[in-house]
Amino acid sequence: MTLPYPDAGQCVPLLKVAGAVLADLREWTAAALPGHDDLPLVSLAFGAAVVGPWASADQLRLPTRMAAWAYALDDHLELRATDADDLVDRCLAVVRTGQADTSHPLLTSLSAWNQELTSLPGYPPLDTLWQAKFASCLRGHRYDWVAGRTRERGTVAEYLDHADSISLWLVNLPRWVAYGGPDLPAHLDVLVPAVDDLSMAVRLANDLATIDRERDQPGQNNILMYDGVTADWVRGRVAERLTAMRRRLEPLLTSDFLPAVGVVRLSEWAIGVYQGTDLRTLTPP
Repeated sequence: MTLPYPDAGQCVPLLKVAGAVLADLREWTAAALPGHDDLPLVSLAFGAAVVGPWASADQLRLPTRMAAWAYALDDHLELRATDADDLVDRCLAVVRTGQADTSHPLLTSLSAWNQELTSLPGYPPLDTLWQAKFASCLRGHRYDWVAGRTRERGTVAEYLDHADSISLWLVNLPRWVAYGGPDLPAHLDVLVPAVDDLSMAVRLANDLATIDRERDQPGQNNILMYDGVTADWVRGRVAERLTAMRRRLEPLLTSDFLPAVGVVRLSEWAIGVYQGTDLRTLTPP
């Protein structure tokens, strides 16, 4: 009799890698991100192994640390910060100049992390892209912080223009640096707009998942808080962006180009996680 399920043995390698990544995340966050004890580390570690099953635990170390850092930054801005400008400007300076800033735990950890990222052999061809996408994400955080506190929201187009606050680029680009391979830079003309599509889709899927919590929570900014926006409209935009992403990547997928496969797997994981799930309300690890 053949059971209608995949072979359980295929999950063992992923479990081993995810376990090693999780152990590193727990040790690193305890030292580098004090006070952030409720980060979804299990989800981050297992998700990293699922998205890049060909990568080693060491190759996943920097991307997952950045994922934890991005969650901690988001938590700080949402729950603790009385002003976003100084921290955002300092984060941007760390990445732009490469100079360490130890004035805040988030800056100290970012400084050390960024120095390690920029030392990897895969970094130089992606330097300009990393700086641009990091800046775009932080620009989005600044916009969300102001809009959420003043409740003076602009247009839907303006919101979408700041959608990189979802931080997907902050995690995915370090994957390319760590294990994207030497052929990746030659395909950035396809990969970058595909990940832009995915980033928008994940931003909107996240908004659908979190609106019940965020609607009455001070300081939040969600597309469903904007005039005339409905859940059905948002679902339609998610579907459009995912379709566009797959269409862009198709030529690379036919040759099993792993960075393109990784983008598709990231879309399956991230959208799947946010379908009916608000990671902020899950039981902490």
